[in-house]
Amino acid sequence: MKKLFILTMLLGIGVLFSVSAKDKSHYKNEYQEAEITYHNVQVYKVLDHKDAYIVMYAKGHREVGTVTIPKKWYSSAMTADSKLHFRALPNGMNPYMTVVKRAGAFERVFLTLPTSRALPVWGVADLTVKVDDLDKESLEIVY
Repeated sequence: MKKLFILTMLLGIGVLFSVSAKDKSHYKNEYQEAEITYHNVQVYKVLDHKDAYIVMYAKGHREVGTVTIPKKWYSSAMTADSKLHFRALPNGMNPYMTVVKRAGAFERVFLTLPTSRALPVWGVADLTVKVDDLDKESLEIVY
């Protein structure tokens, strides 16, 4: 009786292992590129203009890049067609900008900034500053 019990247990364990050992030939080491990509850059200053936000960000080695983001891209409700979103900056982090692309084309931008506009990262653009590219539909930045 003991031999029959042990034989049944061994057979059950063998069946269990054979069932759990699936064919893993479909797990090949193929690289699949993601459809959505993003890039983060540190933000030094955001100037509030009447029609746009002028963002100065870290570019390369010790260089500063500037990009203009039209205010019409922003919607207080996070809808699919809004291209600009603001996020509150967590404690202990530096302000940053995230540019999201889908299949290589610009989709949206996230500005992660302090909520208080009294902090040094926020500023006001001079009224004489002319912003030309307010009708653009894409955001191209140099990293």
